[in-house]
Amino acid sequence: MNYFFMSLSAVQDAILFETHLPATDETKSVRVRRGVYTLRQGAGYYMIRIRIPAGIITPDQLRAVAQMSRETEWPAGVHLTTRQGMEIAGVAGARVIEFLGRLDDAGLTTLLTGGNAVRGVVCCPLAGVAQDEIFDVTPYAIAVDDHFRNHPELTRLPRKIKIAFESCPHDHVRTLATDIGLTAVRRDGKDGFRMVIAGGLGATPKVAQLLEEFLPVDELFPRIEAILRVFNRHGNRENRARARLKWLISEWGMEKFREAVKAETVEAGRALPRTSPIGSQKAIALKSALIPEKHAEAYTRWIEANVVNQHQTEQVTVLLRVPGGDLLPSQIEAVAEAAEIFADGIRTSIEQNLVLRNISRENLPALYEFLRPHGLALCCAAEITDVTRCVGAAACLSAITSSHSAAEKIAETLQGDLGRDPILKNLRIRVSGCHNSCSHHHAADIGLFGISKKINGRAVPHYALLFGGQSTGGQAGTRLIDIPAARVAGAVARTLELYRSERTGQENFASFVERTGDIRLKGELQAYTVAPTPEEEPEFYRDINAELDFKVESRRGECAY
Repeated sequence: MNYFFMSLSAVQDAILFETHLPATDETKSVRVRRGVYTLRQGAGYYMIRIRIPAGIITPDQLRAVAQMSRETEWPAGVHLTTRQGMEIAGVAGARVIEFLGRLDDAGLTTLLTGGNAVRGVVCCPLAGVAQDEIFDVTPYAIAVDDHFRNHPELTRLPRKIKIAFESCPHDHVRTLATDIGLTAVRRDGKDGFRMVIAGGLGATPKVAQLLEEFLPVDELFPRIEAILRVFNRHGNRENRARARLKWLISEWGMEKFREAVKAETVEAGRALPRTSPIGSQKAIALKSALIPEKHAEAYTRWIEANVVNQHQTEQVTVLLRVPGGDLLPSQIEAVAEAAEIFADGIRTSIEQNLVLRNISRENLPALYEFLRPHGLALCCAAEITDVTRCVGAAACLSAITSSHSAAEKIAETLQGDLGRDPILKNLRIRVSGCHNSCSHHHAADIGLFGISKKINGRAVPHYALLFGGQSTGGQAGTRLIDIPAARVAGAVARTLELYRSERTGQENFASFVERTGDIRLKGELQAYTVAPTPEEEPEFYRDINAELDFKVESRRGECAY
């Protein structure tokens, strides 16, 4: 590892250089490898991305993040990412080093949240508590993150590598849409992993392929290292668009790659770390509270949608829905306090929500009443109205459209009858501001990504609509039609109405889309593409909730540096 690229002094030098001269590939690389990104708006201000291995964060760490966010005065607060991380935006260049130091003091890291290396390792947020888990994969996820974040040779790969660990039969972390996906399995009383590789989303999604049906836990580190060494040696360093692991597998085929990994594993399997299980967690017992009658119905719905039973008797996990993935500093502090009073353990999820674990069932009314005034007792986490979105044009260099505004408008449109319908409630909608799939729009029943199209000589924000993807990443949605941003919420609602009225039996959404066909579905949505003149409807030529006419301001992002 070239530690110059990791040092705070190097980051400071890079920012000082960029204050007076245009950024270079080297200054971008120094910043981004420490998680510091240029903000779309405001020269001299940055976004800091925090790596949260396995999504585990403490109340004190939350408070540290909240205080820094308060000092930036960024209107949206802290953004939760679809890789279980957090982002603090609006940091003045003069304070970046101070903020990085404060994060280090809090036990948080930003190392390699950008650049061509192993990114933050994600883990099932229910690992250790799920009723149906095979075994707790958390210690393995943490150890893998630590080992490969600090590896002396494998932090300059051809392209980024994403790793996901799943404890449960149900995939909560999209192992099939990641470079290395590991799912807990047990064979003849022995713990191991089902290993899939070379999945990914982005402009060209690929479903991961099976590498090992059963990999014993003591072979985990040698096998991952062997994969990375083969990729490091043979991955495409000339063409960034074809540099991910999925393209090497496409070129070689799985059998050739498997043989190369087996040959490499012999050399890699020396003096590598072993893991130990995390200690058992305690439950906190409090007195019960009564729910006011006017909140009783909402509380019941919250219990049904947001509370998950654990395998620990009389303890539950609560999902805190975070609309748009944004939390204000005061809300983050409230979560920290709630965790200390009611729970034993906080995790982030790839659905941009927070997870409070090991809560005594009898304390749920008191927890609900604590969360409600802070806007944190919202119903329906991980259901249709819980629309996932990337940060979008508010901060990202690559974004074309305001994914936040689109996600908010869609969620608002679904708050009534459609959002409560049991036929629809488990469908997922994800919105990205460009084709890069940071919201995982391919892994959704209805996915959307921002584009621009010319109408009447003017640039008009649109969303490409993709239908029929699977939340696990096992099937990517198919692009069907492009809808102007001003009409996109109506088009989504119309699609759901059509599915609800015309599905047969227990037909799922993907099967309905396939049976109905592109021609029929496009025909139903064509009316939403009809454009008025600028004089008739000026809002049509603006992004959702924008006051100015739309123009494309996206440019190449910095993640690859």
